[in-house]
Amino acid sequence: MIYAGIDVGKKVCKMAILGEELIYVGNYDKEKLKGVFAAGIDAPLSLPPRGTLRECERKLLNLGIRLFPSGAPFFREIALIGMAIAEELRALGIRVFEVYPYATRVIMGIAPKAKKRSKNGLEKLRLAVSQFFTIPELSHDEIDAVLSAMTVKEFIEGRGLVLDGDGEIVVPRKRFNTSEGWRRDE
Repeated sequence: MIYAGIDVGKKVCKMAILGEELIYVGNYDKEKLKGVFAAGIDAPLSLPPRGTLRECERKLLNLGIRLFPSGAPFFREIALIGMAIAEELRALGIRVFEVYPYATRVIMGIAPKAKKRSKNGLEKLRLAVSQFFTIPELSHDEIDAVLSAMTVKEFIEGRGLVLDGDGEIVVPRKRFNTSEGWRRDE
């Protein structure tokens, strides 16, 4: 199966297409989605009915995973863009899931403490992601797109779960283990 991951930005959205190997990384392009079964979107796909947090976000916090609350005013634009992209994908027959790449990093042990906006942290993150498959030199937004696709792949292949309540966020089921789940075979 083919999976997509989309990192939503206010000006530019990045996308990764993943099969057994990384097929594409670059700007969001609907034309490249042919054959994609499911996509993970790194943005809230719903807004909280009241307050700043959805129940699914509270569940992430209870797991010790920090996040930006979907109801925060500065985050609303990202959420609305993500919801619009989700509708585009559904219209193409693609299954759509909300994902959170940082949660994937923490759960799967993919450089969870690396600061993706620092040069050193980004390099650690690139190295950790390159354990799964060959990647070009990627920006942190492109890495988030790759992790979004990986999260959906994990979920569809039975190694994920849904945190629900006022929305749903898909996450991998357990920490990375070289004897099962994701690894790069040489």
